[in-house]
Amino acid sequence: MTKKILMVCMGNICRSPMAEAVMRKIFQRRGVDKEWVVDSAALVGYHSGSLPEERALNVLENHGIHYDKEARVIQPKDFTECDYIFGMDSDNVAELKKIAPPDCRAKIMLLGDFGLQESEKIIHDPYYFLGEAPFEEVYDKCVVACKAFVEEIVMRPLEEAGS
Repeated sequence: MTKKILMVCMGNICRSPMAEAVMRKIFQRRGVDKEWVVDSAALVGYHSGSLPEERALNVLENHGIHYDKEARVIQPKDFTECDYIFGMDSDNVAELKKIAPPDCRAKIMLLGDFGLQESEKIIHDPYYFLGEAPFEEVYDKCVVACKAFVEEIVMRPLEEAGS
């Protein structure tokens, strides 16, 4: 049965599409991309229909990842169709929990809870900073967190089932 992850940030043009792209790449490398669907969405519709911020796209391209999906806003059905919804910071997570319908089946969590040190768990919005360095930092944190999630939640149960 296919499982679904939704990455969420404020506008869906920086952090969440980067996290989505990173998670997809890791799933492909681990050979579990057929069992997992990864998407991303915004909490607000400021950028609906727009491609990610140019700096986000540049950083992804620099790491061999092409991304061309347009921003969208989270929908009520996401809460019932997804297994995990990851916010990039604590405000995202708080808002997600606030707007989650009563029949929400998704686990709403902070992506940084996986693999990142306590002081590094928040994936800050790079939009208002100059240059690509803040986007590179987002990318690096996404790689660590996504790899840790895949090891802990995806691969370990597979290994235990096989032993």
